[in-house]
Amino acid sequence: MNKNDFAHRILVNLARQMKLGEILDRKKLSDKIIAECFPEKIEDEQIWRDRIDKRLDFLLQHSRQEESEPLLVHLLEESCEECSVEKRPCVHACPTGAITYDRHGKGSINTALCVECGWCVDTCISGVIIARSEFAQVATMLLQSKVNPVYAILAPSFVGQFGPGVTPEILKAALKALGFSGVYEVAMAADIVVLEEAREFCERMKSREKFMITSCCCPAFIKLVEKVRPKVAHLISPSMSPMIIMGKMLKGREEECRVVFIGPCIAKKAEAKRPDLQPAVDCVLTFKETKALLEAAELSLDGSLGQSEVQDASHDGRIFAHTGGVSEAIHRAVQRRAPDLEFRPVKGNGLKQCSELLKQLEEGRLDANFMEGMGCPEGCVGGPGTNIKAAEAAVLVREFADRAPKQQSDDNIFALQWMKEYYKAADTESIKLDM
Repeated sequence: MNKNDFAHRILVNLARQMKLGEILDRKKLSDKIIAECFPEKIEDEQIWRDRIDKRLDFLLQHSRQEESEPLLVHLLEESCEECSVEKRPCVHACPTGAITYDRHGKGSINTALCVECGWCVDTCISGVIIARSEFAQVATMLLQSKVNPVYAILAPSFVGQFGPGVTPEILKAALKALGFSGVYEVAMAADIVVLEEAREFCERMKSREKFMITSCCCPAFIKLVEKVRPKVAHLISPSMSPMIIMGKMLKGREEECRVVFIGPCIAKKAEAKRPDLQPAVDCVLTFKETKALLEAAELSLDGSLGQSEVQDASHDGRIFAHTGGVSEAIHRAVQRRAPDLEFRPVKGNGLKQCSELLKQLEEGRLDANFMEGMGCPEGCVGGPGTNIKAAEAAVLVREFADRAPKQQSDDNIFALQWMKEYYKAADTESIKLDM
């Protein structure tokens, strides 16, 4: 039985029971999940029932950031009996060595080293490493969307994540049928980030500081810098991530609304709860969790629910989804502002490569003046919350970007208008409007 199928069946069945408005019957729910995952009798059934019960506890917790639960990722069991000492895929996947096991096979996660990237969750073969989830909270929000509007904001990597033939237009219509009041591309906010970071790069190059680190869009990479290479942390751009900017703009337009980010990333769940970024995003769902919600609602993705136009972002905002996209977009914006300014980027593809590049930077051996860090191999398209392979997703993202109404972020009038409205209302000059 595939571990991902097990997690998926839990989500689908929980959402269906919530939709019916029934009092949660854990035994009934557990019976159904066991029957779907294990058609034939299994010897370790009670072990799997215990895992279902523990996962339900996490799913039904509305607050993920309890003081007693500082980490986003958890080991449900101290001993992973199904996994041999030689295998330990979670240990091999962890880029910082945060997961260790003692001689008795008891595992632990080192809070000081964990960057909450979520790769241990994705690679765990027995389903005992999980990330806290707001799945149940989002399901409840959608049932109450007539009281408070709920907006979905889609990460740039959303293209193709929900099946062959499910176009962005079909997906948007389906999400609105699910109960979302509106659906927006986070790539629109990525256009705003491009403008801010292009301006910042130009200013840094004119000052004594001749280097800049970005991917504000990757919280795992930022944590890697802060925890593993703190000596170069001052080189990180202070820009907010596209997700946070998009959430803040929506909250600025409609104070009582709820905002749900849908993306490939487990680390975004922690970013959304940072006190210094409030109010912005209420909940975060991965593509895997969103797929389960759509299945539970029995919504067709064949286009029969209609199609809604998706025209929020430029080409350059949309390519944030894959490694190299951020550098490419910012380079174009820099060229428009300072065509003679040298732009020498280096791209970290996955946290392990990022860590090596940061080491070179710290030692003065990196021949570049701009670093893009992507925590996942291939970029966001390769995140642990995705439904399709990274290479396939990258192709689909580029094709969708090529269909954008505008090429460069500077030319996205829609994004510029929203930006000006928000920052005028917020009475701040965080982003300079005279770019």
